[in-house]
Amino acid sequence: MSETYLKIFFQKGVNFTAEHPDIYGSKRADAQLRILKNYGVDAIALVPYGFASENSASIRFNLGWEKDGGVERLADVAHQAGMRVLLKPQLYVREGYPGSLEYPSPEERNEWFAQYRIFLEHYAMLATRIHADLLCVGVELDKLSKYTARWRALIARARELYPGPLVYAANSGDEFESIQFWDALDYIGVEEYYSLPDSLSTDEVVARVEAVQKRFQRPDIFTEAGFPSVEGGNRDPWEERAGKLSPQLQARCYEQIFRAFYHQPWFQGMYWWKVGTNGFGGSKDVSHTPWRKPAMEVVKRWYSKNER
Repeated sequence: MSETYLKIFFQKGVNFTAEHPDIYGSKRADAQLRILKNYGVDAIALVPYGFASENSASIRFNLGWEKDGGVERLADVAHQAGMRVLLKPQLYVREGYPGSLEYPSPEERNEWFAQYRIFLEHYAMLATRIHADLLCVGVELDKLSKYTARWRALIARARELYPGPLVYAANSGDEFESIQFWDALDYIGVEEYYSLPDSLSTDEVVARVEAVQKRFQRPDIFTEAGFPSVEGGNRDPWEERAGKLSPQLQARCYEQIFRAFYHQPWFQGMYWWKVGTNGFGGSKDVSHTPWRKPAMEVVKRWYSKNER
């Protein structure tokens, strides 16, 4: 890959997540990543997790299945295969999810932002070292993203350490539609889990996403998008739950999202959630992964077009 950074480019992506036993840095993870090229994938999101708690402001990172060495190796494999890399560090919250972190007292909140700055600095430097093509500065921190001045300072610090383009990955709905610092970033990022009616009409989703884009005049990407392969998965696409298997519905939902957004002039691509390093999925799997399901053939058909 070139040593220069493109600020704006179209991304035909998937989130490529570490799954046991083939964690980041393993030979099977390398091989699984290379296979994605056969589906037209030209960008992957690498997702190293930090570990946080609602009961503490501390953040631990560079642990577990996505250590820096494994991230570096996969970034190199991706670049050699002609793929771009989105480095997307995010927080794993054992008893909740990132959006449940709040820290209402000023003292706790100050400490959390100090801890998060260290976390972001680490991954901004890693992004520079691996020549990541795009860096995500935060993921789904619903209750903390309202502190606009804090995020502007974090974004400015990330730019001091990493010369490429930046995005934030906001939860669809209230967080995405209320963030005030989109103008400080290169992309507007949304975790695209808006509900679809049973007709699978995307009219409302497009209107809501486009309204934010028009206000801030930044290109939009889906830092995540997905549906479980289960009946009713269109209504609560963020949910991974038991239910009657329906890979056909998952594929239809993928098709609708492609049709609605792919050719929008302000849209610059998506990262489907998710393809695992161990290749999990298949015809009996009800999870979000499209791997070895009809949805992956939808991805291949759209990504293999030379229209964008």
